[in-house]
Amino acid sequence: MRFKLALLVGKLIHFLGKYVGKATNLPGEFAMKICPDMMGRFQFKGKVIAVTGSNGKTTTANMLAHILTDQGYKVANNAKGSNLTGGVATTLLTASSFGGVISEDFVVLEVDERFSRLIFKFFSPDYLLCTNLFRDQLTRNGNIDVIIEKLHEAIKPSVKLILNANDPISGNLAPQNERVYYGMDRTPQSTFDCPNITHDAKVCPKCFGRMRYDFFHYNHIGQFTCLACGYQTPEAKYFATNVDFASGEFKINGISVCTDYRPPFNLLNMTAAVAACCEMGLDINKVCASVSRFRVMKQRYDEFKVGDRTAIMILSKNQNPVSFDQSISYVLELPGEKTVVALVNNINHTGHRDTTWLYDISFERLLGKVHSVVCTGPRAYDLAVRLKLAGFADEAIKVEREVTNIKPVVDETKGSICILTELYDANSILEVISK
Repeated sequence: MRFKLALLVGKLIHFLGKYVGKATNLPGEFAMKICPDMMGRFQFKGKVIAVTGSNGKTTTANMLAHILTDQGYKVANNAKGSNLTGGVATTLLTASSFGGVISEDFVVLEVDERFSRLIFKFFSPDYLLCTNLFRDQLTRNGNIDVIIEKLHEAIKPSVKLILNANDPISGNLAPQNERVYYGMDRTPQSTFDCPNITHDAKVCPKCFGRMRYDFFHYNHIGQFTCLACGYQTPEAKYFATNVDFASGEFKINGISVCTDYRPPFNLLNMTAAVAACCEMGLDINKVCASVSRFRVMKQRYDEFKVGDRTAIMILSKNQNPVSFDQSISYVLELPGEKTVVALVNNINHTGHRDTTWLYDISFERLLGKVHSVVCTGPRAYDLAVRLKLAGFADEAIKVEREVTNIKPVVDETKGSICILTELYDANSILEVISK
C-alpha cells in the first residue's frame, strides 16, 4: 500500500514539477519518504544497465540510450544526468505503471559512483559499465580508494561488468565478477610521457609496485604494466583502432564508426557504449551504425560566431581537473590564434568552495599557445594566481570577476574564443559572449 501511495504521489509531483523545473529529483525524493525501499519493489520486464565513473557517464549513458532507441527498443533513462538517489527513483517511478511494473526493453541508469551503494541497496543492475576512475571533487568524494570501496559495496556478484581496459584503476573493480573490457589502440595523439599533472596510477592499484606505461591516451589512461606483480592492460573484447582525428573516423573491432566530437575520451566512450549494447545481444554492425548517428554537440561542445570571431564552448566538470585537462587538450588541437575564457565557480548546490583542484590542472600546456586567458566568476582571482604560478606573464592574464562585464575584456583579445566552463554556468557566460 505504501509503495502504491509513493508511486501516486511521485507521479503527481512529477506532473506538476514539469511546470516549475522540479521534475528530475524531487518526485523520487518525496516518494522515498513515503516508501524508503521503493526502488526494490519495481518489477523490470527488460534489462537494467547502469553507467558510472568519474568522467563521461552522462554522455555514455545517453549514447547507450540513443543506440537502443535507434534500434527500435523501448528505453527508460535519466537523460539529464540526475544520477543521485532522488533522480534514479524519479526515473523508475515515471517509467513504471501504477502497479510498479517497468515494461521498457531496457532501463539505462546513469549512477553517481559515490551514491551507487545507496541506489543499489534494494535492487541490482544486470550490467554495470564503468568509464574510468579519477580524483574528482575531492571535498565531496575523498580519494579514489573511498570511491572504490563504495563501488565494491554496490556491485553484487551477479552483475556483469563492462570495464575500460586502458584504466588500471576501474579495470580492477570487483575482480570476482564476470567482465568484458573495451579499449583503444595507440593513436596519433598518444604520448609516451603523461602530459598532465593529475596521474592517479603511478603505482599499481593491486600491489603498489611501480607502473610502466607504453603510451598514454590522457592522464593515467593508456597501456600499462606493473613491474612488480605483472598486472597489465587486459585484452579488450571491443577494441578501437585506426583513429583519424581529422575526419572523426575510426574502427571498433574492424567496423567503421565516425563522430563529430573527437577527443580520445569520447572515442573511448563510444567504444564503451558499443561494448555494452553488444553484450546485451545487439548486432555490432547495427550498433556501430547507430553510435555514428549520435551527436554530442551542445551537450559538451558548441561552436558559434561572435562578430567575425569563432567562439567554441567546451564544457567540463567543476572541481574535476581531468575534465578540465581534456578541455585544454581540445583547445591545443584547434588551429590559429586563440584566447581562453575560463569561468571558475563554487559548487553552489553543495556549498563547496575548494580551489585546490586548480593546481591539479596542467595550465602550463597553454603557455605560449594562446593570446591570453580571461578569468571570470567567483574564483577568477584564484585562477589568476594559478596562472601566474604556471608562468603566464601579467599581460596574458585578464581578470573580470563579474561574468556580466566580460564582453569588453574579451573584445580586447585576439583569435578564436575558447570558453571553458562548467555545465551549470554555460548559459550565464553564453548570454554575455553572444551579444
